[in-house]
Amino acid sequence: MVRTRVFALIAFFFCLHFALHSKPSDEALFDLARQQLAKREIDRAIQNLKRIYVKDRRNGNINFLLGAAYSEQKGSEEKAIYHLKKAALNVKTAYQVGSFAEKGAPIHTYYYLTIALAATDNCEKAAASAKKLSEYSQQIDNYFIEETSRHLQKCPYQTASKDFEKWLNIESLPPNYRPDEVDELESIQPDQNHLLANLDSLKKAEMGIVTKELLYTTNAPLYGVQIGSGTKPSPISNYGRIKNVDVFVDKQGIIRYVVGHFAYRNQAEALLERLQAEGHEDAFVVNVNDERKYSNELISYNHVNLRAGVKGEIQYFVQLGAFKDSIPTELMEVYLDVEGIKEIDYEEMTLITIGAYATYQQASKARKEVLRVDPIELREAFIVAFNRGKKISLEDAKNHTD
Repeated sequence: MVRTRVFALIAFFFCLHFALHSKPSDEALFDLARQQLAKREIDRAIQNLKRIYVKDRRNGNINFLLGAAYSEQKGSEEKAIYHLKKAALNVKTAYQVGSFAEKGAPIHTYYYLTIALAATDNCEKAAASAKKLSEYSQQIDNYFIEETSRHLQKCPYQTASKDFEKWLNIESLPPNYRPDEVDELESIQPDQNHLLANLDSLKKAEMGIVTKELLYTTNAPLYGVQIGSGTKPSPISNYGRIKNVDVFVDKQGIIRYVVGHFAYRNQAEALLERLQAEGHEDAFVVNVNDERKYSNELISYNHVNLRAGVKGEIQYFVQLGAFKDSIPTELMEVYLDVEGIKEIDYEEMTLITIGAYATYQQASKARKEVLRVDPIELREAFIVAFNRGKKISLEDAKNHTD
């Protein structure tokens, strides 16, 4: 089995606005391009992103998406570097994923830039880019750090360039590349069924998804056992002592959990019988060589490595509020009436919380006590869970602690 390198599907779900406007505005083109990136229609995505780029050539967000897309095309590394350099001039830790209004670029710009530089033997620049990425190691999944290290192994040396920042400011257009040349504009045809099926997801914050494309060296069927599916990924650890679970995402956003890659169906059927005995009565045999459903392995969701899952201690808190700047005066009154208040710095926000608690039940009891103190000002208080310094879903937390 041969695996191509990682491509981050920065915006797997696209905005509802896109379905309601057939006019190809810049925002509609932006949403269409992100949908095309999610479906790995790289050429089409590039054409639509270029239409926006020529109107705002310093836009870090558009330059990032163009650079990431070009990095997927073999032989287009110089184009990728050109756009990623421009994106790197405006990297933001508070980058808003999927927002057309966002003009900055995400930390992952350095990830793609490192890969493109290493592929073109710009080793000193690649090492410098990887060094910049490592400065944000506490804010991104370690998977990206490890991947850049792997790509740097192609270089004969890894001494970081000392003039990296200066080099970023030198704009050099690749030979024979004209970003203002685009193909004829295709009609915008949003997938209405996909929109309706994921309406709830579209109303929520968009999910950052990282996948790895899988290519098999045989066209023959490879049999596995699917033990679950859904539209929201969850850590593999949720499947208990089943350790060899692969997670796939298809072009419609359906997540599938599969065990095994067997050449013979009877081998998969033997595993099916064992898994059903373990309580997975709804499991069934599938062909994982079906490119429509099992060609993209899901690696990370919301920047959390699914294989890492939930490990160690879970801490539950009652969150009273989250603030980027000043804390409202009325909330200060709580400091006089409620014990155990703790401030948590998380993703450039200050979370005002009570805790920590070892179980959800303890946190729920604490929330009820808080509401008795001030049922009006604190009516929005809710329970959150942390594992290893990161917020996780309550469902995953309760599955682990219960």
